[in-house]
Amino acid sequence: MSQSGVWARFSFTILTGVFLLMVGCSNQAPSTFSPEGVLVDNSVTAEEGIITTLYYITRQGGYMVPIKQKLCASDRPVRLTLGRLIGGLEADDDLIAPIPAETQVRDLYIRDGIAYVDLSSEFVGNQAADDRYAQWAVETLVQTITQFDNIDKVQLLINGKVKEKMATGVDISEPLKPKEWLNPLDDGTDGQMVLLYFDYRGKYLVPISRSVGLLTESLSRTALEELIKGPQGLVGLNSVVPDNVHLLNYRVEQETAYIDLDLGEVGEDADNWDESRALRSMLFTLQEFPHIHNVQLLVRGKIVGYLNGRPDLGNTQAFLEVNLMGN
Repeated sequence: MSQSGVWARFSFTILTGVFLLMVGCSNQAPSTFSPEGVLVDNSVTAEEGIITTLYYITRQGGYMVPIKQKLCASDRPVRLTLGRLIGGLEADDDLIAPIPAETQVRDLYIRDGIAYVDLSSEFVGNQAADDRYAQWAVETLVQTITQFDNIDKVQLLINGKVKEKMATGVDISEPLKPKEWLNPLDDGTDGQMVLLYFDYRGKYLVPISRSVGLLTESLSRTALEELIKGPQGLVGLNSVVPDNVHLLNYRVEQETAYIDLDLGEVGEDADNWDESRALRSMLFTLQEFPHIHNVQLLVRGKIVGYLNGRPDLGNTQAFLEVNLMGN
């Protein structure tokens, strides 16, 4: 198969918005594995449902990974999202839900940008033996709840009271901020940071924050080049492109990043890699930059693929969300 033929199979337009079948949320029966309010077939309209981001931990490598899920619309979306986070994932052996499933949300209220989350004692009682799980439980909760625009910090309460520590070194006495950079390889003090999306077991794309030094050239191009280099030995992560794929040219015009690749020998072997996954990874990596909304792919100067946020009216169930469950 020719190089352009391989990529032409993935010449498509996918939504970043939500366009779904007209099925009522109120008539949806919840799964026996899911807490009340979670949609099993994820078929609701944008007006009826919400897409929320839940954060879990990879079993291999211990990376925090965002998982998108579609939930029933609610006048209490924060509480619904928190309940789903605690409920965990359905029979997923690749991710860890570090918050004990027995944990109850006693109360939740928001004041001056701080979400006060009052949890039952199970949240701390089952964590004392393992500091990693305690830290993960706190970090995934804070990262999940602060996705809402009216929440900047999270104050954890246990049975209505502020507790100094969950376990050794895990301080929950003060309101906590979310991580600015997910899964950082360093603190970024020696340069600029970029967020790269690598493959985890062929199921999830994991964001990794990497410092690339102080640059005078395009930071988005550098991010793309770092993505093509791969995870460089990070446990459990795989590159989204083979070693023999090279970047020939790159430019950004009118919110579109044009990526010209030389596929090398991989163009002759369509089974050598997942081209669709590579496209998504490039788009997610580059959309971290506010001036880039679309990605145009070329192979040795010829246009073969296009990803953007414009609706494809011929596919009303299409999504482009990182790790969207049920998609």
